[in-house]
Amino acid sequence: MKKGEKTVKFLTQLAVDSMKCFALTAIILLAASQIGCLPGGALSNAEKLAENKDYYGAVEAYQNIVDTQPGTPEALQAQFAIGALSIEQMNRPAEGIKAYEAVIATAPESQQAAEAYYELGMHYFKEKDFKSAQTQFDAIVNKYPQLELSHNAHLMLAKSYEEANSFEQAAEAFDNFANRNPRSKRAALALENKARIQRQHLKDEEEAKRTNQMLVKRYGKVEGAQESVEKAKQELRDFNATIPEPDDPLATQQGRALAQFEARRERDRPRGGVERSPAMGNTNVEIPDSGFGISAADVMRNFGGQGGIAGDDQGSYHDAELMIANFFYGDESYRDAGALYFDAIARAEAEKVKIDPYTYLKLSICYRKVGMHQRAKEVLRKAASRDGEVIEAVINTGRNHYTSESYEKAIETYNSVIGLSRSKDSEVYWLISLAHKKLGEPEKEREVLERAVAANTQNTDALQSLAEVLHYRLKDRKAAVIFQDLVDQKGDTYIGAKTLGDLTYKYGNYVQASARYKAAARTAKRLLGKAENDAEKREFRNQIVYATILAARATHQRDKPEDAQKIIDELAAEYPEHALIPYGRGELALLNGDTETAVAEFKASIEKNPHSDIAVIALGDYYVSQGYNDDAIALWEGFLANNQYNRNVQRSLKALKSEAASEDKPDAPEN
Repeated sequence: MKKGEKTVKFLTQLAVDSMKCFALTAIILLAASQIGCLPGGALSNAEKLAENKDYYGAVEAYQNIVDTQPGTPEALQAQFAIGALSIEQMNRPAEGIKAYEAVIATAPESQQAAEAYYELGMHYFKEKDFKSAQTQFDAIVNKYPQLELSHNAHLMLAKSYEEANSFEQAAEAFDNFANRNPRSKRAALALENKARIQRQHLKDEEEAKRTNQMLVKRYGKVEGAQESVEKAKQELRDFNATIPEPDDPLATQQGRALAQFEARRERDRPRGGVERSPAMGNTNVEIPDSGFGISAADVMRNFGGQGGIAGDDQGSYHDAELMIANFFYGDESYRDAGALYFDAIARAEAEKVKIDPYTYLKLSICYRKVGMHQRAKEVLRKAASRDGEVIEAVINTGRNHYTSESYEKAIETYNSVIGLSRSKDSEVYWLISLAHKKLGEPEKEREVLERAVAANTQNTDALQSLAEVLHYRLKDRKAAVIFQDLVDQKGDTYIGAKTLGDLTYKYGNYVQASARYKAAARTAKRLLGKAENDAEKREFRNQIVYATILAARATHQRDKPEDAQKIIDELAAEYPEHALIPYGRGELALLNGDTETAVAEFKASIEKNPHSDIAVIALGDYYVSQGYNDDAIALWEGFLANNQYNRNVQRSLKALKSEAASEDKPDAPEN
């Protein structure tokens, strides 16, 4: 086993082992134990059938409980057991997935729902459907942070990213886990894995060095973390880097901050005045669980000693919480800072006191730093709905980071408000692109600029920047000209309108996509009327039909399948013999989930015009989406045998073969 893989395996095993109590046998025993007082009960009978390996009989018995006792704990247990039996014993994953999803839908706030998410995640992970696995594990991290299962899911989320070769996200997830579990052995292991990914996969020795230094500094004196600490020290020696002295848990910034707080309180207290009671704030305020795994009261108590911290005549209790939260935030102790920000905001809102909008941003960042991205977004969404200054505060913070050349922080800050205000999204994406430009990341720069244009096709700053990154940094001058023409408003062109349609469709702006494709079709129709020879007429007819089909596809994506079908029917009536008509029917069939019809229509289109690449690429892409890579390769190679200069198919084939080669290539051994 390679160096470093032992740690990955250990972390994964920790997550898997801690869930053994939720494996099939335990699930069945749980159901039986909870009705132990009812010998011969329905659950007991079903459990006995499963023990005797009569799985079909057991599932039937469990289903009978679900049908006859809806809404009861017994029905929930039975539904869960159906999921376990179907997947683990009967090789019926579709039924098992359906059963687990029913548990989640029936009792979304329950621990059984969390366990169902986990079992689904493990199933997808084993099937190497890592994207689906990530969705399940991420749901647990965000929805059930109070459960130990949430921490196990967090480790599996990181592992899922790594297995999917999403190494940046994997490193971030391991870092998030460490932030959620400060001062623990597992946090040290997570940072060890983060450093390994940065070095081995991201080839970023500087970041790996910083992570190892952080590991030594934070966990050098934490019991049980010595193995990870020693590995980090050895890595630093290999880098010829400085090995920092470990933090003394009793002499951290928090201790120094406490002294500053006490000095400030003494300085600002009116002489002769009466200091407020040291009670932990207003006990009448009901504050929900923050999800950080520690209460604000515990943080304040740990910070201030036995007596805790109180507000005084110069400020309320939540003011004290905010000041101390800022110390933790500056020390990158995001768990404790987040718990205090959450509590302070809740108290201020209960007292109807306006709070600095930057506080919401900091709370959101704390959630992101511990991996609860859904909660991070929700914090800002709610805050923005109450206070319009919140989004502007976040954008201004991002600008300040950019001005101070903290480009990664600028990107992180800008990303926190994406999706909160449609009118701002395009501008924010453009601002993110500027940071990526400074970091020398042209591919990322292009992506966020595409998103900026997709959000607002009239954003000339984004269009201009996109033209520039394509021309100067990515050397795609053909595409650059299209966007430059859009900036210069050089008339309505088919290629310009279609390109904007493709971009808006790619990023889910189907209203704009439909409009742009229809505009492209109108342009082609207008040019058809001016065409002077058969070749031009044929080209313009092809453009009309193709753009109209794409408009129909975008219309379908707007949940208007009938309107989409009407567009295709009218097109077929106007161009009944056109080879792309079957392709159009195939696209709608695919969106309707009728894959058999879709494949047949794509093949019919190819047969009608074996020189057109449109249906060929669509069919090949469908094969790839289903994992039929060999079929896609055979299809595209067969097409190129007769159309050897077709660059679109050449690019698709090359990308697929490169991906297959990278998956088959063994990892390089570590030094």
